[in-house]
Amino acid sequence: MDRVKKIELIQRSLGIRHKLKVHESMKAPETHEDLAVMLLAKWELEDELRAIEELLAENRQKNVAAKRAAHLKDDSSPMAEKSVAKKKTK
Repeated sequence: MDRVKKIELIQRSLGIRHKLKVHESMKAPETHEDLAVMLLAKWELEDELRAIEELLAENRQKNVAAKRAAHLKDDSSPMAEKSVAKKKTK
C-alpha cells in the first residue's frame, strides 16, 4: 500500500471517529423507527472504521515483518559478526 493511500485511509478513519462522537452526543430519538435508522447508520460507520483499521493493521504487520527480516539479515552478515566480536573483546 502506498503512502498516499495510507494517508487517505487514516484521514477517513479520523472523519468516521468524529461522526461516531457526534452520534453519541445526539439526543436519543423519539421513535423506534428513528432509533433503528440511527443505529443502522452508526453500525455502518463502525463497520467501515473496523475495515480501515484492519487494512492498516495488516499493512503495518507486513512492514514490521520486512523490517525484522532486514535486521536479521544485517545481524547475520559477516560485518555484523565482526562488530559483535569486537564488542565482546572490549
